[in-house]
Amino acid sequence: MKKMMLLAVVALVALAGLFYGSPYFTMNKIRTATMDEDTQALAPHIDQAQLRASLGSQLQTLFSAPEVAEDISPDVIAPLLDTMLMPEGIVALMKLNDRYEKPIAKVSDISGRKRNTKPEYKLHYTSWDSVVVQRAHSKSHIGELTLTRDGVWGWKLTSVALPKNLLADA
Repeated sequence: MKKMMLLAVVALVALAGLFYGSPYFTMNKIRTATMDEDTQALAPHIDQAQLRASLGSQLQTLFSAPEVAEDISPDVIAPLLDTMLMPEGIVALMKLNDRYEKPIAKVSDISGRKRNTKPEYKLHYTSWDSVVVQRAHSKSHIGELTLTRDGVWGWKLTSVALPKNLLADA
């Protein structure tokens, strides 16, 4: 009887660990697909409708700024959004943080060779079905990703934070 109870507790702890760790597994798949520029592997982890809504809202805000509103017509938002949501555009969005913040180079030995420069991420839950993913050493929200739970174990990318000065740097 005690063995059954112990087995049940161990199984429950393992399931809780998998449940809690599931966004980490998904983020690892997203990071690998992004670094390999493998759009086919990235596609299942993206919620196109929610990402479109999020990016559309951010672009509306960027294009309505007084310094931009005079120079650029809001009619370019829809084609720009379509371009951003193409597979290559999504890979570029995922790498957005690289343009604004270079990761700290780490030296692996005396020879000066660099270690694997994969970006390190930190995740934190904002609710039971939403996590925010940010570069580990980032001081800004540029390129911050939001993953939303899809079913019990799955997660999908629903938002990428665009920098406020995106249009100034273009």
